[in-house]
Parts: sequence; structure tokens; C-alpha cells
Amino acid sequence: MSTKKLGFGIFREQLKWSLWYTFTILLIYIAVLLYQVYVEAIEFTDFSMFSNGSSSIFMLIIGILSTYSFFDYFAKRGITRRNFFKATIGASVLLAIAISITIFLMNGLLHLLVQNTGWNITWTNEVSPPGFFSFMEVFISYALIHALYYLIGWMIGLGYYRFGWVLGTLAFVPLALIFVNITGLLWGLSHINFFPHLSLQSFPLSIVLSIVFAGILLYINHRLIKEITVVM
Repeated sequence: MSTKKLGFGIFREQLKWSLWYTFTILLIYIAVLLYQVYVEAIEFTDFSMFSNGSSSIFMLIIGILSTYSFFDYFAKRGITRRNFFKATIGASVLLAIAISITIFLMNGLLHLLVQNTGWNITWTNEVSPPGFFSFMEVFISYALIHALYYLIGWMIGLGYYRFGWVLGTLAFVPLALIFVNITGLLWGLSHINFFPHLSLQSFPLSIVLSIVFAGILLYINHRLIKEITVVM
């Protein structure tokens, strides 16, 4: 199986999981929105911000499962570590973009729905600003955040698979928390962030540092996957 075909196969399967996630979080959002409309004051955060924290954690979980659900399966069927590593990188990039597109499409549709129903809702913490370039900044930041969380989760999964539950918990979970906080610092995130009030406040610098950070994570994951003994 070629690296390209393997990568698209992994992506398609993980995309199915992502669609189930986004549909579930959308139902929860609509339920809370209806409660806000008919019970409380009409001020509510938009769907992009509402799902931001949970979608990042979802990508972290997907990254963890990539080792146990895909590496173990394909390695036992003769796929090389190198091909799997490259395929997973491609799948992570595609999934980060796809889930970001899905979230923003749903957000736009929900805004249209609210406008057509005539509900007088004030959107708070809105992260879909008007203007193409402003929107692209937000979209790129979402895609990078999702990709970084995927790589962090992948590192956790590889660490557990390589060293077992004890060392995986004692070493890789704390390391993952550090990396999650670095991501929060780069993009001003407040979920799982020891420094919620700190932010670089520089979009170009955040992109550059995110790419460097992703390179560090890829290096760690590459070293881990090279040394893994596949459990038969």
C-alpha cells in the first residue's frame, strides 16, 4: 500500500469519527441555544468558540488512538514505520483542516438560521470576524491548533505503546500538559492553560513558532516510532 493511499485511508476513517463528534456537539449547542432563547437573556457565544475547547481535546484523543487503532493494525500487516509516519502526518493535516472547515460551516449556517427565525441574539466571544483576511487568520489559527493537539495526542499514544502504562503516565502525560500549555501560550487559549492571560499577540510569530513546535513534536514522534516493538 502506498503512503498516499494509506494516509487517505487513515484520514477517511478519522473523518467519520469527526463527523460524529461535530454532529453531537452541534445538538448540544442547539439545545443550549434554545434554552437561552426561551428561558434566559439572549446573549450567547457563537458555535466556533463554543466548540473550540472540545474540538481540540477531540483531536488530542484522535492522536492517541492513531497508535492503537492504526499503527498496531498496519504494522502487523507489513506496513513500514516510515510509511505509516508519513501517512499519519498527511492524515493529521487533512483532518485538522477538515474539522476546522466543518466547524465554521456549521457556525455560518447557525447564524443564518438565527437571522431567519428572527431571534434577537447578541453573539458574545464571536470568532468569525467579517472580512476575508480576518476570517482566514482565525481559520488558520484553528487548523494549526487542531494539528498541534493531534501531534500531542500522537506522542502520548506512542509513549504508552513504547514504554507501557506506568512510564507513559508518569512521563508523557506531564510532557503533553507542557506542550498543551505551549499551544495555549502561542494562541491565547484558556482551556488547559497555566498562563491564560499570556498571549504572543502576533499572528505571524504564532504561525512561525507553531511550525517550529510542530517540528519538535514530529521529531519526538519519529524517534518514538522508530524504537517501538510491535506487540504481536
